[in-house]
Amino acid sequence: MSAVSVAVHWLHLLSAALFLGTMFVGTFVLLPTLKAHLEHAERRKFIVHFIPRVRRIMRVVVSLLVLSGVAQILLKLPSSEPASATVVGVLASHIFFAALPVAIFALAPRILGAKSEDGLCCDPDADDPPIFKGLMSSKGAMLHYVAISGGWIAVLCAIILGHLG
Repeated sequence: MSAVSVAVHWLHLLSAALFLGTMFVGTFVLLPTLKAHLEHAERRKFIVHFIPRVRRIMRVVVSLLVLSGVAQILLKLPSSEPASATVVGVLASHIFFAALPVAIFALAPRILGAKSEDGLCCDPDADDPPIFKGLMSSKGAMLHYVAISGGWIAVLCAIILGHLG
């Protein structure tokens, strides 16, 4: 492996960990904690100031994630051996499940924010009752759950790819 390939690989791993980790902590720690310990007005004030700042940082992280993923594919293309059907299938699965959280990250504010006065997609104040052990069940939370699940499946596909090739 060349130094560029190693650097791109680590950039991709770090970006993925930061993106999925931030989404996980926000969904399963921050928003439920805010709902449990702050009154509506304080919670709303925090969310209106915090979420847009985090989204700006995450835009950079997602951009690095996508660019490093494309770079990894391009760096492996010059190989003289054709890829097996298994490798191509797992790579296609990886790309699909990796695109899922990225698409949700990009589209959620447009989908859910249209219903919010502040244009935010994260709403711990949703009136929906918890569906499982206190987990939030708003549409925004459900999108987070799908994005996190897709991201972790993408990680598993990447691990499989590492073992295949």
